[in-house]
Amino acid sequence: MPRARRDAVDPSPSAAPEVLVARLEAMGLSRNEALALLTLLEDTGGQGLTGYEVAARSSIPRSAVYTVLRRLTAAGAAFELGDPPRYVAQEPAEWLAQVRRAADARMDELRASLDALPKRARPEPIWTLRRYDEVMRRIDELIRGATQSVWLSLWPREVLALRPALEAIAEHPLHRVLHSPAALSWTPPGFICWVDSVDGDEAKATWSHKALVVVDRRQALIGGTEPAADNHAVSTTNPSLVDTATNHIILDITLMSRATGVDPTATVSPMMRPHLIPIYLQQGPEGLK
Repeated sequence: MPRARRDAVDPSPSAAPEVLVARLEAMGLSRNEALALLTLLEDTGGQGLTGYEVAARSSIPRSAVYTVLRRLTAAGAAFELGDPPRYVAQEPAEWLAQVRRAADARMDELRASLDALPKRARPEPIWTLRRYDEVMRRIDELIRGATQSVWLSLWPREVLALRPALEAIAEHPLHRVLHSPAALSWTPPGFICWVDSVDGDEAKATWSHKALVVVDRRQALIGGTEPAADNHAVSTTNPSLVDTATNHIILDITLMSRATGVDPTATVSPMMRPHLIPIYLQQGPEGLK
């Protein structure tokens, strides 16, 4: 019986998953490099693949495949065996660690170069968010990134939509405040909640939804949260706008406290005097008396 050619091609190669191709392209590989790497990783023979086999299994043109494989080898994602060469994929974890180390080194060099540039005064950035999903995604990011405090004024619909982010910070040591203009169907853990009601107030029940978000007394989001509207929300680190958002939340809570007779000290004192936040986190409300 005649022996099979050593470089015989698998007659039914599997197509590379597009999601993996896209992620490898995001890492800086070309599409052909991503296809070649995935083809090498899928090989089960243990002896590597020739350029001819890689081209046949991946749809990379034969005229380009060896250039692609040389680039993968130079990047440390693959290596050669024998002569003529057969190509083997590097272990993914080792290659990714190498990529991370190289990226970190480049970032450190870039940071040092940028830090050496002359310092100039620049305005604090202000980003405008219009679509509902953009606004909610930004609020989610702000909440998850909090290190000292999260102060919110949100309608119940948005509180529920943000439940994953609010639950994610449940065990974090934070000063957490939530004001809501209407009754909540779910209360986020760890928050001091000031909840109003729309019962008997027909005008308030028709108000459009808006959000006030202040994180670490350093970042704020202010604006609408209507799914079908052009919300014109702003996300910023501008100190004046952060103070404005904070003061609006304090005002809403203060008005509620006057109507209900509930002492707002544990809520608003750390908001007005951020140096009290560590005391609150260590000693609780008793430390503010």
